[in-house]
Amino acid sequence: MKQLISASIVLIGLLPQHLSAQSVSVLGQFILGESRIDGEKIGEFSALVLDPDGSGVLAISDRGYMARLQIGIIDGRLTDVTPVSLQVLKASDGTAMRDLDFNPEGAALLDDSTVAIVSEDGPQLVVFDLQGNWVREEILPVSLQDAAQQASKKDGLEALAWTENSGIISMTEEPQIGNGRDQHTIYSTLQKPVVFSSAGSDDVSVKGMETVGDSLILLERSRDDATRAAQPWLRFVDMKTCAGLDLCKTRQVPVALDDLADADFEGIVALDDNMFLIVSDDKIDGELRSAFVLLMLEE
Repeated sequence: MKQLISASIVLIGLLPQHLSAQSVSVLGQFILGESRIDGEKIGEFSALVLDPDGSGVLAISDRGYMARLQIGIIDGRLTDVTPVSLQVLKASDGTAMRDLDFNPEGAALLDDSTVAIVSEDGPQLVVFDLQGNWVREEILPVSLQDAAQQASKKDGLEALAWTENSGIISMTEEPQIGNGRDQHTIYSTLQKPVVFSSAGSDDVSVKGMETVGDSLILLERSRDDATRAAQPWLRFVDMKTCAGLDLCKTRQVPVALDDLADADFEGIVALDDNMFLIVSDDKIDGELRSAFVLLMLEE
């Protein structure tokens, strides 16, 4: 029987570490073309979180809404992605957040089944209920509050996660002013910053993040200088071990997607203990396109 999501989903906080992952296998991909729900174009997804009711995932769009998606998985293979509804993100007075220059990038599911969403403009971090209504605003780590420290206007806050031990975890797409091109910093509200180097690999931009136990999994992207082809990567960070170190040792693993070299992957969510779903934010020939890829970590 067709499943909306693999039946082996468990709470993310109970998942084991995956720092020993040596490779990533692709378990299928699905291309979602531009469509509409309630007059809204579907696409430009920049973040994914699990839907607390277990029926699928919530996709956060740059267009200022939260879409519910059913994920078809049969025999461990991704078969389809179906948008079923959407909720426009609204301020406390009912104004659409997109009319207030709120530009969604990263998102995290909190333990009270609300969704925290970070805007690169501001920057700003707002918590919404599952109907897209404003619940409260959260304070970002101090080092991320000043947009003047961003490498550029488009290189601001990009990724967000949450754990009970680390609190809100966030970082910019590119290193902030004063840091080397390969010196990336992960900030959290309850722990010291974690610094890692991407030296020795292609220059990378951080596009998304997910938590798995004490591990943080970063979704990164590099581009070929000549062809501009995009290469997605997963990077594994042990937040607990690295919190007291000057430089954190990480592991980076490529995701082999030769037929999607034009896809800009931005969102990632854990479906079970070693299965992840990533999504791209693309516009192809003027039409929105979302490429969904199901991944399996292997040792």
